[in-house]
Formats: sequence, structure tokens, C-alpha cells
Amino acid sequence: MSLIKAFGALTIQSRSFVSARALHPKQFTSILQDVPIKPRSGWQVYMNENLRNFKDPNNNNKIDLKTAMHELSASWKAMSEAQKKVYKERFEAAVKLHDDSKAKALLNATSKQIKEENGLRRKYNLPPLRDPRQPKRGRNSFLLYLDHLKATDDSFIHKAHGKDMVVEAGKKYRALSEAEKNVYRDQAKVIQDKYNQEMQKYYMENGLRNE
Repeated sequence: MSLIKAFGALTIQSRSFVSARALHPKQFTSILQDVPIKPRSGWQVYMNENLRNFKDPNNNNKIDLKTAMHELSASWKAMSEAQKKVYKERFEAAVKLHDDSKAKALLNATSKQIKEENGLRRKYNLPPLRDPRQPKRGRNSFLLYLDHLKATDDSFIHKAHGKDMVVEAGKKYRALSEAEKNVYRDQAKVIQDKYNQEMQKYYMENGLRNE
């Protein structure tokens, strides 16, 4: 069993990671085939470095996950914060390597290659890739209003970002008159028109069809 497959069976607290299957699908050769997998946490980096010490005595090609989980979890919990910091720093370095490698791979690929791969990714239920050259969609009227609140309303300026803030902003937005909403709708329309023009230019310059 590979280390990547072994990790697939483990329950790790942090879930902000990119899976091996998403980056390196077996069904086709991905643009991201040389991008290293993003680790989930410093804890996973620690396990990655030590799992190979727990080979199954009956099959050296497999990892004894049960024993590994028990012993490595105990040793991780017994570590001081200073000892854990070493692995957390390695985790941060690995995340940066992943992010930089992915960005480079996408920039080196053509827009047409990315679009063709996304067609395959949809077929195999994998997350699509975003072409870094593709224009970003603009903010809608509500998000523009939310930006306004963050910049001008004291109750929002000092409020932590999150679901509660969005819910409160939604109530305020719905309470606006149509004339007040139209201020943000008009701004959003200008942004959307500019986005549409940029997308048309993107399609033409990269020989893509607007689907």
C-alpha cells in the first residue's frame, strides 16, 4: 500500500488538503501530475515521515495502520509544542511548495489544455481547474452592499467575518428601498458588462468557444 493510499484511510483533524485523486487521477494524465500533494497538517507530515517504520510483518509492501495510528498518535500527543513546531513549519513549507507548483503548472498549460482537462474532470467527478488567465467574475449587488457596510457601518467594521455578518447584511439589504438597491444593481451591471467583454476577449485570444 502506498503512503498516499494509507493516508486515505486515516482520520485527520484538519481537512484543508488536496487529495491524491484530485491532483493525479488514474483515468488520464493531468496537467498537475508533477504537483506534490498538499499535506493536511503538521501531524500528517509527522506520520508521513514515520509510517514506513510500521511495515506489516506478513507483507513488507503494506503498512500496519492500526499499530501505526496507535503508537504515532501517542508519541505526537506526548511531544512538546516546540517539538511539534518543527513539523508545523515543514507543513507550511510543503503547502507553499504545493501552491507554487500548482500555480506554475497552470501557467505553463494553455487555456485549451485546461479546458480539455476540465471536460475529463467533470466526467470523473473531480474538481475543475481554474485557468489563471481567465477573468474573475465581478461582485453582485449584495456583495457590493456588504463592502459598503464594512467600510462605513461601525457595527460591521469591527465585526468578525463570518456567517452571522452575512445574515445581518442580508436583512439590511432586503430592507432597502428599490431606489437604494438600484444603486448597487447599477454598479453590479457595470462590473458584469466589463466581465462579459473580458471573457469574450479571453475566448478569442485562446481559441476557445463560448459555451
